[in-house]
Amino acid sequence: MRRSTLKDIAKLTGLSISGVSRALKDHPDIALETKEKVKEVANALNYHPNPNAQFLHSKQSKIIAVILPEVNTFFFPEVLQGISSVVERHGYFLIFLQSDNRFSREKELIDYCIQMFVDGVLISVSSETTDLEHLLKLQEMGTSVIQIDRVLSNDLIPYLTIDDAAASYKAVEYLIKKGHKHIIGIFDDDRLGMTNLRATGFKNVFDQHQIPLENDSILVVREGDDVEEVLAKRLDENPSITALFTMSDKLLVRAYHVIQRLNLKVPDDVALISISDGKAPHYLFPGITHIRHSGEEVGSAAATLLFKILSGEAIDGPFHEVETTLVELGSV
Repeated sequence: MRRSTLKDIAKLTGLSISGVSRALKDHPDIALETKEKVKEVANALNYHPNPNAQFLHSKQSKIIAVILPEVNTFFFPEVLQGISSVVERHGYFLIFLQSDNRFSREKELIDYCIQMFVDGVLISVSSETTDLEHLLKLQEMGTSVIQIDRVLSNDLIPYLTIDDAAASYKAVEYLIKKGHKHIIGIFDDDRLGMTNLRATGFKNVFDQHQIPLENDSILVVREGDDVEEVLAKRLDENPSITALFTMSDKLLVRAYHVIQRLNLKVPDDVALISISDGKAPHYLFPGITHIRHSGEEVGSAAATLLFKILSGEAIDGPFHEVETTLVELGSV
């Protein structure tokens, strides 16, 4: 069945196409009886306005796109929830696109956003992304862009995230103040800027407190690596280790599995702390002390910033920060 048009409604009502269009838009020059008749016919024909024609008229698609590398159990679903609530409040529509953590796919999705005339894009870049040329192209086409969480620092494309180095510093310093010196830090893909920043924060704590950093204190995990086997081996070979820091919920859960498998107790045998969205720590026992990095707050703040830009409001600089807080539970 073909899509109904204004011309079809005009034929059935005896009005001109422009008259039908004005009736559907509740123009004051059109009689109420005529408006009702036109809307009745439009409903019967299942008529829907052409989005491309609407865009050409208003220069707005009312669509916001979100591009994420993945959607797993942790963090990103909460980011989407935070974005969705703000987008709906502004009367816009949200489309979600997944890059599968591949730069080639990310570029294809940016091209798709250009074709769709989306008004704004919120993007968390892939591990493979090393430049922002594709985002600058989108921006030059008049589409507002903001990077969230996984970002590339720059002066042209706004980005919103936490202070990654400060978050890991805060977590590890908490362990040290509790008496722990032999600590393993578990980090995600080192191609990500956030990973390197969190690793830097980890190292800086030891420097600041003049504690030697052991060679095997940092464990970096890429996709496909068996982090549980590597961690189990390190814990087995080095019983002096008394605490673990993980940079994400995904790594927290995997570390917790290792601890359980080795029949170690938290916090008696090994302390555990993480940067976390704040939900996973409460699912484990004992509850895991963490630096709360709320995905919902990140999503809401990013979408709010995007609508400021769309409204023409000036924003201060490219970097925008979401605060983190230390939540003390029972794992340290």
